Amino acid sequence: MANFNTHLNTAVIVTGLGSATLLSAGHVDLNGALWLWFLGSIGGLLPDIDSDKSTSLDTIFNLFALSAVLLVLHYITTELIITISFVELIVVPLLVYGFMKYIIRPIFEWITVHRGSCHSLLFLLLCALLTTQVTWKLNDQTTAQAATFAWLTGGFILLGGLIHLLLDELYSVDLNNVTIKRSFGTALKIADFDNKLITLASVIAIAGLIYIAPPTKHTIIALSDWSNFRFLS
Repeated sequence: MANFNTHLNTAVIVTGLGSATLLSAGHVDLNGALWLWFLGSIGGLLPDIDSDKSTSLDTIFNLFALSAVLLVLHYITTELIITISFVELIVVPLLVYGFMKYIIRPIFEWITVHRGSCHSLLFLLLCALLTTQVTWKLNDQTTAQAATFAWLTGGFILLGGLIHLLLDELYSVDLNNVTIKRSFGTALKIADFDNKLITLASVIAIAGLIYIAPPTKHTIIALSDWSNFRFLS
């Protein structure tokens, strides 16, 4: 399989070109393009989240923990409208980080196996839809632009993940000896049908996320218009 640097660098290049294209066409602003680039790069590491003690797992869970801290603080200060003291500002992030690292991560490591459910199209679709939903909820849900950007965030997570799986499959082919390694076919698969419970749960979650997903009409119309794209000034 491809190593950490190969996955990251390839995802950074491809998703960087993708976000730059959207920026040039006026579909996103600079901040939006940078955010999509970041998400696409993370998507390029996402399937290896099932590899215990890997660099990808450490990187992604640290980012998950940071995101959880920010979401909790955002919810407390904006939804509950509670003023946080200096001590609470230190304690709350530490508690959330500890919960993610010492409870959520060990559970995740226990229920997953490398190149299992996380190395599948079903898992990537679940992550993409979840990203879309979270982004939409955190933005103004009344605007069509918010729905479009939400779908783009999910799309870049999916794109990065697909790059990862394709690289793993390509590295399963030994071009020098014209042979196929035993790992071929274990990365780019629809789902891990050996683990029927997780697969069923993923299908149910995906169906639910599709049901509550942002509207797609404006997104399709907006992304169909490339009249403002400029390759050169």
